[in-house]
Amino acid sequence: MERFEVNILGCGAAFPNQRHMTSGQLVCVHNERFMVDCGEGIQAQIWKFGFKTANLNHIFISHAHVDHFYGLLPFVSSLDLIQNRKSPLHIWLPEDLKEPLEYDFTTYCKLSFPLLMHGIDTCKAAVLYDGRNMTVESIPLNHRTPCCGFLFREKKKPRVLLPQKCLALGIPQTEFGRIKAGADWRKPDGTVIPNSELTTECTFQPRSYAYCSDTSYNPAMIPQIQGTTLLYHEATYLQSEIDQAEKYGHSTAAQAAATARAAAVKQLLIGHFSSRYDDDSLFLKEAQAIFPNTIASNEGMTVEVV
Repeated sequence: MERFEVNILGCGAAFPNQRHMTSGQLVCVHNERFMVDCGEGIQAQIWKFGFKTANLNHIFISHAHVDHFYGLLPFVSSLDLIQNRKSPLHIWLPEDLKEPLEYDFTTYCKLSFPLLMHGIDTCKAAVLYDGRNMTVESIPLNHRTPCCGFLFREKKKPRVLLPQKCLALGIPQTEFGRIKAGADWRKPDGTVIPNSELTTECTFQPRSYAYCSDTSYNPAMIPQIQGTTLLYHEATYLQSEIDQAEKYGHSTAAQAAATARAAAVKQLLIGHFSSRYDDDSLFLKEAQAIFPNTIASNEGMTVEVV
């Protein structure tokens, strides 16, 4: 099976501390890499854990709080200094952050490659990236500032050719490429054999990964993430401090688990832990009581999307 994995660079909330760095992930899908959020010190995390940045052409920023984008300028500058990059880099970010960051990059960075900024309307779901093997959609979230998550989906693979049936019908092998691409076959007498009889459905089941950063409990997003293979959901607080979660636009571990259960996802990954707690196992215990197939983020870990 082709690679689909999530590399955790940082999973703490607000500011770096002795246990966690601020938000950042590398999502690897087949031969492509995507960065999701880029908090302070993320470039150091990449080098520390030996994660690769080859074929990284898109960065997605969820919102304009510094623990989610403050490492962006240093990281992008490093791509220029270390890799001598020439290919374009696309940065997707909420509209309210686009103009300030354009100014910062213009003022402080002299890059040798094109930097393309794309503003996101965080109030609606939209396809941001449509590639050969996958798409990336925005997920509207409910935070104190415009904020969205990101849904990575593999595309269905094309139907599989039935070569023996094609040969039995007298179809030359030179036509196999067209049939794989979806064409029907017309016999010499004019009879059309539909493609559905010459091919079969691929057994491959597309996988998906939903990244839901800072958000209050948000049932409105459940239909969009329904059945997701892996869901990352912030769990800044424990349920005992739900009033703080609501005040600051965050979720508890129990609310993250309730979302995963309602959306019938396959696996839940929690993160964005507040530094007020000394033991991450408290988050995991609270979430697993509601959604057993939960794991807790930690820097340097790689989670397979399977």
